[in-house]
Amino acid sequence: MSEQPQYPQYPPPFQGPQSYPGPPAGGYQLPPPAAAPDGRLLADPGHRLGARVVDSIVYLVVGSILAGIIGGGLTALVVQMVGDQSNLVPITGIGTITLVLLGFQYVYEVEIPLRWNGQTPGKRMLKIAMVSIEPYGVLTRGRLTYRFLVALGFTILSNCYVGFVDALWCLWDKPYRQCLHDKPAKTVVIRLQTP
Repeated sequence: MSEQPQYPQYPPPFQGPQSYPGPPAGGYQLPPPAAAPDGRLLADPGHRLGARVVDSIVYLVVGSILAGIIGGGLTALVVQMVGDQSNLVPITGIGTITLVLLGFQYVYEVEIPLRWNGQTPGKRMLKIAMVSIEPYGVLTRGRLTYRFLVALGFTILSNCYVGFVDALWCLWDKPYRQCLHDKPAKTVVIRLQTP
């Protein structure tokens, strides 16, 4: 007589969700979520990076179109006035394009957030916003301009890799996850809704 093959037993029937008792007394506990001084949850670096990518794309597309139209038009006007062999032509073209791009970046980083409660289009899409680190503080044009100028300085320095420290700073900054350009302007970036 041969033995019957042994099969594994079926798992016990599902008995509904079981509550997890949590860590034992004195055991590991999850740290509280990072929060601004007024208790609002801070944006994580991934959301900040995503917003910066969206803002960079919008800035490059719209800024390039504006710079092309205004810079090209003014350069064509200078060519008609002095001819295309003049040194004034490249100076006008490069200078105009630079000023248009800087002006548009100022509007994008200062004036739009001033009217959209601390949000650029990228921050609005990812539901994060810049706010004052001081409880009941407000974002002012001066504060946002200061933040913009410090960030612009680090952007210029990114050509020698020093400026990248600004953007990466929020990865290890405690307790408010600030980038370096947030610190002098006394701003933090918060989440507007919980995931």
